[in-house]
Formats: sequence, structure tokens, C-alpha cells
Amino acid sequence: MRKSKRPIVIASRRSELARRQAQMIGEVLGRLHTHVRVEYRWIESEGDRLADAPLADSGGKGLFVHAVERSLLAEQADIAVHSLKDVPMREQTEGLVIAAVPRRADHRDCLVAWNGATSIDQLPHGATVGTASPRRGAQLLRLRSDLHLQPLRGNVPMRLRRVLDDRAYDATLLAAAGLIRCGLSQHAMHRIDPSLVLPAAGQGALAVQCRAKDHVTIRRCLPLNDPTTSAAVHAERSIVAQLGGDCHSPIAALCEPMEADGTVAFRMRACVLSPDGQRCLDAEQHTSDALLSRCAQELAAGLIDRNAQALLAA
Repeated sequence: MRKSKRPIVIASRRSELARRQAQMIGEVLGRLHTHVRVEYRWIESEGDRLADAPLADSGGKGLFVHAVERSLLAEQADIAVHSLKDVPMREQTEGLVIAAVPRRADHRDCLVAWNGATSIDQLPHGATVGTASPRRGAQLLRLRSDLHLQPLRGNVPMRLRRVLDDRAYDATLLAAAGLIRCGLSQHAMHRIDPSLVLPAAGQGALAVQCRAKDHVTIRRCLPLNDPTTSAAVHAERSIVAQLGGDCHSPIAALCEPMEADGTVAFRMRACVLSPDGQRCLDAEQHTSDALLSRCAQELAAGLIDRNAQALLAA
């Protein structure tokens, strides 16, 4: 089949992290398809324009995604690059598909504190922690009920500045992957074990999205896909979706690949918390690659049987 010389146009948000992630994908596509140009289209999303408003009141993290998706549907771009944890769990935009999920970066959260604390237990009594994430907030309060949580939104450099320079907060939690991709790995030193703070479904992974009928672009993107990462994050997202949750629900899920007798197995963990962290339902299962989807369904069903949805509703 003759290779298409049509340029690859990548759409992404304007934030520094989003641009870095889009450029990472563009560089790989440029190496894979040396006969075509890679171009970029930078878009300001509703989520960026409403930086001071609570996400749950404004429409959730889908606000970061929808403006970029519209550029795909209008054929102004061929590919959209998203942080996978920003992509809505329960609704798929008609006419679009996730063509690839590249290999996942570090899925852990990091503690950033201006007073030099390197772990959550080192934070001063009554410390103020900035976070807009119900998942992070509930898990922090489960560990330290004395902490005071205050909303903190904005891009990664802004949140660092509010903690380290302005000292408006004693500390915050940020995703290790975002810090590293922004060239801020010096602030990703204090990574939190998932046994203490379980990450969001899809954290550390990217979604490469395109039009479902654009077969040229789909073929170009397929080599980017990492099957193990893709299977793991889709299982995590399936758990959240079955629980009726979304990106502003206090739900965490992590599916980690493990080597077992030369084959790939997975350790799957999830937890559902009350907003104050005082009630927590957690579950864990181990499964093979072939049974991963079924295991995710069973794990979610077990949490539902234990009244997880009533906990979320409360």
C-alpha cells in the first residue's frame, strides 16, 4: 500500500504539560513516519479558562478534553493527545476512538512541601494541603485527620509556585509523571507508595485519540500502543465506570503488571472512600492477562455488594 504523505496534525491544550505530552507523541510519530510532517494545533479548553472554579461544579475534567475533541470532529486536526485520567470514564464521544495508549510513566503521586517534609507523616499538625482532587483529599484525611484541605487548581508550575514560593499552602500532591514530563523531576523526589495513596485510574498514561473513520491516522498510531499498559488502564477505568464514578469521585484504582513464570499477570487494587476519609472500602485481586476484564468486573461488583455506591452517594 502506498504511504500517505498527508501531514499529521496533533491537537492539544496549551498548558505546558499538555504541550510536552503532545510533542512527545509527535516526536515518536516523526521517527516512525519520516516522509510526513508533524504539525501542532494548540487549544485553550474550558477547563483552562475556568481555572478558579471547582471542576465538579463546572463539568469535571471532561472540560479539558471536549475542546480538543471538537477540533478532531471538525477535521482541524488528526490526533488529540490527552492525559488519560482526564478522559471521561463513562461516555465516549461519538465518532472518536482511542487509537493508542503508550507505555505508562510512573503512576505514583508525590508530596511537595515548602518546609522540607518528605512524607505525609512529617507534615506539621494541622498543615494546610492544597488539592482539588477528592481522591487525594480523602486518602490524605484517612492517614491524617488533622490536615486541613484547601482547593488548589491550575497547571503544574502554578501549583508548585503556590506552595514553594507563595507558601499559601504547606504542601500539595502532584503526579510524578506530570512533574517529570514538565522537566521538574527535582520536585518528584518524594513519591508516595500506593499502599498509602492509591492513584487515579489511568494516572501516568496518555490517550492518543483520532476519528474512528480515519484509517490512515489509526494505522499511523497503532505502533504507539503498549498492550500491557492499555489492558491495565482500561481495567482501571472499567472499575470506576461500573461504580458510577468519574474524575471527581473519591475512587482510586491501580492495575499493575507483574512477571509470573514468564507470563504477564496483574495485581489489581481499588478503593472507594467517603470525602472525609473515615470510611473506606478496598479490594484487591490477582489475575492473568486473559482474565483481566472479567476480574475488573468482579472487583467492581464486590465493592458494589459492599455498598460502595451508597458510600459515594453519601
